[in-house]
Parts: sequence; structure tokens; C-alpha cells
Amino acid sequence: MRIALAVAGFLLLALTACTTGKSTVDDSSATPFLVDKPEEGKVVMSAYEDPTPDWTWDLIAGQNNLAGTVSVYNDEDHFYVTYETGDNWPMSEAHLYIGSAPEGKGAPGRFPYKEEFDPPVHSYTFEVSLEDDLPAKSMIYIAAHASVGMGANHETAWGGYWNNGLPNWDWNWAKKWGGGFTTRVMPMPELPDDQVTYRGAHYGTYSYWGVEFTNPVSLPPGSYTENGHTRYVGWCFDHDHYMYANYPYNVTLYSTYDTDIPTFGQNNNWDLVNYMLTQRRNNGTGIWDQDWTSNGIKNQFQAACWKFSNGVDPAAGSLAEAFVDDAIANGDNFIPGPGEFYGIILYPDTNSNNQRVRAQMNIIEIDP
Repeated sequence: MRIALAVAGFLLLALTACTTGKSTVDDSSATPFLVDKPEEGKVVMSAYEDPTPDWTWDLIAGQNNLAGTVSVYNDEDHFYVTYETGDNWPMSEAHLYIGSAPEGKGAPGRFPYKEEFDPPVHSYTFEVSLEDDLPAKSMIYIAAHASVGMGANHETAWGGYWNNGLPNWDWNWAKKWGGGFTTRVMPMPELPDDQVTYRGAHYGTYSYWGVEFTNPVSLPPGSYTENGHTRYVGWCFDHDHYMYANYPYNVTLYSTYDTDIPTFGQNNNWDLVNYMLTQRRNNGTGIWDQDWTSNGIKNQFQAACWKFSNGVDPAAGSLAEAFVDDAIANGDNFIPGPGEFYGIILYPDTNSNNQRVRAQMNIIEIDP
């Protein structure tokens, strides 16, 4: 086990708190102590890499040709739908439908967003304003059509699932080839522009960290009240750094769906992590039906988070491994729906390795 040494006055507290699993959640003013990581044996690393780009669908031409991709993303104000085509499939027209219900006729010329290209292009992005009927987490229906190809090899194309030459769609039109796909509006809550200060109690009542902000911070729902303190469920997403419990740290807040997250926080596995947060928080069936006040269960979930943050393999046959396997099998492209949870990143000052300046990069669970 790695032991991070603090000054002599804190050493005993560090050892007892980390080896006994004692929770300090009831006293946010307790003496700070350095939190060690509960590892057993040699750490085995094998980073998980998502084999496919997130929120990207296939662009299928001529009913069974893979001509490119259609990618979808949103920020606070706009939806972005990007068409990318291969070398042999230049795009002369693009038509887009996006709405809160399926488009009824399948006539691309009547879609609300359209563009012609002369000369043809291989990439184009539609920017669509997010209207009141498309709030965060809501289901959206997208039909992405294009005219692609060169010379006699000119085809109509639709965004969907290529499926090894047997294309399919989430929804389509009777007796018409083609269709559309569904996704959700990524949650992009309004967060403070300036840094905020927080303390982490280890363990929290329901998590590895119980996060309490020094001053009130306007956030979506997700907190709980304990002994007069407002706290958030928190997890470490930074296996390689330690930090002091009950010690004030300055951080910047980001949605895990934000593409402007600084480099250290960029991770292609946030969708899988958010899937786990929702399963855990909603206390689902099977492996997710656990006593989340148990420090042992918290450690298992924390180990699953470290798999997706730093590639630390959980113990073979462990509950943590089961959490990871379920997320890989079912969490790809996860965007929370109503009543489901996702993470807000507490991004630390990465310019310093001083453990009294640089916190771990942690996340908290919220539900807008």
C-alpha cells in the first residue's frame, strides 16, 4: 500500500482513518488528514478505450454502403449535427430534421434545415438553436439525409446503424428506405465561472467523499442534508493524487458532457461513469441493489471509477469488476433521462502538486 506522508502532527490520523475506514462525515471542521487509497496487492493497469466514437451514427448510402458518419453534440444553447463523408462520397446536399417527435413524412426537401454544396464537401455542421421544447435530458428525434457520391455513383444517404450492410434505424417511414435515430439533450447546467471552495469528508455517508461547499453554490438537485450541512455524493476520479480530508480546496466546475473540459479532465468514458452513477443512485436491481452506506461497497464503486479514470483493474470476480462490465455492456452513449443522474467535475489546480493546493479531480452526482 502506498502511504503518503504528511507532517508529523497529521501522521497518526492519516494511518488510522485510512486503515479503519472511519468516517468523518459528521464533523466537517475535523482536523485535516491525508487520505490513502485502499489498494490490495500490486496495481494492475489496463486502460479502457471505447472502441467507437461517442454519439456518432453511420451515414448509409445506397441502402448498404458505409459512406461516413453523423455526430451529435449540444452545448447550453445549440445542437450541433456534423456530417463527415469518405473520400469516395463527396456531399452535394444535406437535409436535417430534429425535434421532440419523429418526422412524419420522410421527405428531405421539407426538412427545416438544408444546405447545398457546389463544389461538394466532405464535412458540414448544422447549428440548431435549442428551443423550449428540447430541455436537458429530453428525448430528441433526428433524421439526417444527404446526397453523396461521384458521377454515376450518386446515392441518397441516411444517418442510422450500418449493421454490417444490413442497416436499421430507431424509427422510419412505412414503405420508404431510410429513417432516423434518437438520443437525448446532454445536460449542460449553468455553473459558476469562478472557482469555488469545498471540503471533502472521507467517507461520505453514501460515497467515497462527502462534498460540502464552503459557500452556497447554485447547482441542480442532488444534495442531501446531514446535521445541518448540505453535502453532495462525491467520488475520486484521479487515482494518482492524494488530498486532505476536511481541508478547503479551490476547484472549477464542469459538466461531464462539456467539450471544454481542460486536458486533464478529458475522458472518453464519462458516458460509462454517468451510467454507473444512475444505476447506483437509483438503487437498481441485481448488482446495483446494495447498501450504499457500507464503506466496503463504497470502495467497490470507487474501484470501478478508477478503472475508467486511470485504467486500474478491479480485482477479478469483485463487485467492482461487475460494475465495470455492466457499464461497458450497457452504458455506451449514455445520456441521463428524467430522474437519472450524471457527474459534475470538481477540476483542481493542476499547476501544483502541493497536496494542500491541488485537490484530486473528483466528481459529484446531480440530477437536474
